[in-house]
Amino acid sequence: MKRVLFSVLAVSAIIFSSCSSDDEVVKPEVVAPATYSFEGADNKSNVSFSGQVIRLKMAAELKSALGENTKTEDQLMDMFSKGTGFDNTSLDGKKILRETVASAPFAYTNVTSVEADALRLKMDGWIKDHATTVYGNWSTDASEGTAGKLTTGTRTVYVGANGFEYNQAVAKTLIGAVITDQIVNKYVSQGFIDDNKADHEAGKPYNGDATKNYTGLQHGWDEAYGYIFGLETNPATPVNSINKEDRKGFLNSYLKSVDNDTKFKGIFNDIYNAFKLGRAAVDAKDYELAGKQAKIIRESISKVIGVMAVHYLLKGKGAKDANTLHALSEAYGFVLSLRYVEINGNQVQANQIATSISALEANNGLWSVTDTQLDQIAGALAGYFGFSVEDALSLKD
Repeated sequence: MKRVLFSVLAVSAIIFSSCSSDDEVVKPEVVAPATYSFEGADNKSNVSFSGQVIRLKMAAELKSALGENTKTEDQLMDMFSKGTGFDNTSLDGKKILRETVASAPFAYTNVTSVEADALRLKMDGWIKDHATTVYGNWSTDASEGTAGKLTTGTRTVYVGANGFEYNQAVAKTLIGAVITDQIVNKYVSQGFIDDNKADHEAGKPYNGDATKNYTGLQHGWDEAYGYIFGLETNPATPVNSINKEDRKGFLNSYLKSVDNDTKFKGIFNDIYNAFKLGRAAVDAKDYELAGKQAKIIRESISKVIGVMAVHYLLKGKGAKDANTLHALSEAYGFVLSLRYVEINGNQVQANQIATSISALEANNGLWSVTDTQLDQIAGALAGYFGFSVEDALSLKD
């Protein structure tokens, strides 16, 4: 009897032990919601990215102002460097675009403070040149070395003596140095996830503010999301369309353009689904899964920037006119934006794009760059990212 009893107990212990072991290693499945909608313990939405919406609106108004001759140099500089003077007065004093340029923490990026300051000064220079040289030659026919107006077909551009259409250069640089940098090198970087895990585990509200129903890790993930989808009519359900009314925001617009090409189809859903599943993983404290989704987001956004840089470089070939200088001004901003992306898991280094930038800036700038140079730059960039120049050129922008 004792032997039987012992045998029964032994078997029970083995079964119990096995079940306990399984319970310890098997995690509950994390399922992404149908839309980007999440709630806190109070059963209220805990998704917040109002700051990103403000910056996107500021950037859009600055871009528009730089395409017109309606503001003074001081007014334009106030918009960029002080966060004031917007026609939409509700934006005044909320954020400062210049401070956000190349501002990802040094712990997560290899961009130095010297490099960040240099880019901000460069952008200051563009704004000042537009407000003085371009405004001063608003009715002058532009030519190599002479700022002014250039019309080709239905397109009219106002360019500096170097051929730069400054509203395009500024806007595309902001896509990289603000939007991409903040997403890739801050909010969905592995360093940010690791550094915010402890507070998230403890349930500490963002910035220690008890009125917030989200943690720093949740909020960071949402801020990254807001930089892409924050201007959608319904941000929780972004519309993947290249119709003008559906192209909301800066990076958002080009994500949709890239996805519209059959060679890159699926990249929109890759990013959207990774954001949803990653946020669900954060909520479930499954940091490994969140890290995998963050990697998808970083790689996909980086490819969008690479595709658009190559696309506009190739669109800039041929005689220098309103169309090609417009394309090259966009290309220039996207090439600068490459500094903030990842290729094969590593952030692009300054020296990897320095030659390309120099080629676009040398002599009389965009007037001087040759088709041979553009082919060389585009081919090298496409090779880095693993797509063909033909694929990038076929996009509808």
